[in-house]
Amino acid sequence: KLYLSKPRPIKFDTPNGYAWMYFYPPKNAKSSAPPGTLPPLLLKSHGGPTASASTQFNLGIQYWTSRGYAVADVDYGGSTGYGRAFRDALKGQWGVRDVQDCAAAAQYLS
Repeated sequence: KLYLSKPRPIKFDTPNGYAWMYFYPPKNAKSSAPPGTLPPLLLKSHGGPTASASTQFNLGIQYWTSRGYAVADVDYGGSTGYGRAFRDALKGQWGVRDVQDCAAAAQYLS
């Protein structure tokens, strides 16, 4: 428990409307970032185009969070699980909307 980061769902605004992410803060019982600073951030986007992020235990995410990194696992427009309109938002926008939504996630967390 001293090293396990728990995901927090976040809905955030994007240039295209909104998207979702699971945010995993750094978690290390023996060290922490200096006060008033933000940890380095790793953005993770699922494969797809139509798939979704999951809160299932992921050793890769836990590896980074236990070493002082924050991880944002992004469900960009086109991800499944948020209704047909959200899933269809990526049609004709591969490599555009997904990238814009990931950039918006980083800006939201900065």
